[in-house]
Amino acid sequence: MAESFLSKDTDNPEITVTAMLPVEPLAPEPLAGELPWEVLGAMIQGKSPIDLISMPVYSREEAIELIYNYGFDLSLPEDVAEIEGYFVEAVNFIEHRFLSRSIDWAAHREPLPPADKVPVALTGSRDVINLILIAAQKDHPHRPWACALLKVIHTLVYIQNSPLYKYHAQASETILSRFRQVLLPENDGTVILQGKYGRKLKLYAFEAKHHKPRESILIKLLCKKENVAENVWDLVGVRLVTFHPAQAILAVDILREQKVILFPNVIPSRSRNTLIDFAHFHEMYESQWEQYKQGKLSLDDIQKLFETEAFVTPNETHSSQNPLSSPQYRSLHITCRQLLRVKAGNSLAETRFAFPYEVQILDKESYLDSKVGHGAHALYKQRQLFAARRRVLGSLLPETGNNAPPPSCE
Repeated sequence: MAESFLSKDTDNPEITVTAMLPVEPLAPEPLAGELPWEVLGAMIQGKSPIDLISMPVYSREEAIELIYNYGFDLSLPEDVAEIEGYFVEAVNFIEHRFLSRSIDWAAHREPLPPADKVPVALTGSRDVINLILIAAQKDHPHRPWACALLKVIHTLVYIQNSPLYKYHAQASETILSRFRQVLLPENDGTVILQGKYGRKLKLYAFEAKHHKPRESILIKLLCKKENVAENVWDLVGVRLVTFHPAQAILAVDILREQKVILFPNVIPSRSRNTLIDFAHFHEMYESQWEQYKQGKLSLDDIQKLFETEAFVTPNETHSSQNPLSSPQYRSLHITCRQLLRVKAGNSLAETRFAFPYEVQILDKESYLDSKVGHGAHALYKQRQLFAARRRVLGSLLPETGNNAPPPSCE
């Protein structure tokens, strides 16, 4: 027997506290069996679901219940069709990107593909419930394949249903239009970044990322620890290339001054600076500014400070945050949010949400190195592919000297 106890929260009278007070102590109920330690550990210790190697689902009914609470009602034809679409896309992706014979895996010290195709025993029915049940059976011969497919399907669901992906095109136009207003292309291929009151900064180049391909997003998420679409910060991005490292500071200041970047909208934890020792430059600038006020230096002398290469780069590299980045890659990264007004479908009602975008600033030398040198973007994308492949296929890949657990790219 138990009696109900109602009271008011003394700090907030609007809250009613309800509790069931037992008349006698309740004896603990015996466990039905072993606890699912891996899943519990993942939930408590912050492990990604796509790194699990077991799934505590013991019947088809339980699998259907899992899918329903995940967000899909298998009694609805449209939900069944949507899941089947993810299933087919996952199979095609794994076969095209992870099992491809057109890549010389051995030359890159990567494990050879375990097969040319995903087993037809899994792909023939397109039944995600069957995948879940196979993934839950420790001794099933197709369990690793079922797990690999579920990892990709789970990631595709988040990509497709993220508002960031749905409103990507609208966000891109809104964000990039703000940059276009302060940029003036020159005939020689350079670009002028225009500040207020005639202030200008000549840029070596300006690049804008209008679109990030779906497959590229998928690969990136598959090697991210968090593995959710909201963690793709660079669906929209811009790159400004200055002639000298210290000019990156001027570029940021002009963007701030012109309200292209609003400092309250910068995501602090996402700021990365491997281009210039900011504290050192700040100290040198203030010292010369004092001399200018005393009449010992001219404004031209201070301007030259932004054109010298005599600054030590920070000890931190992008690889300390993202193991897949080249240590030679030097840049200044700022991640911002832009508040968007969007209409859902045919509705006249508007909603607002913050869309993230990335600003990269490099000097000319770092930029050219990123194109053809040690930090080449193609090599970075290749490292992403290899890491995602090892993470998804896992035990399906034969052991090699390079078959260590893949790093997580942030």
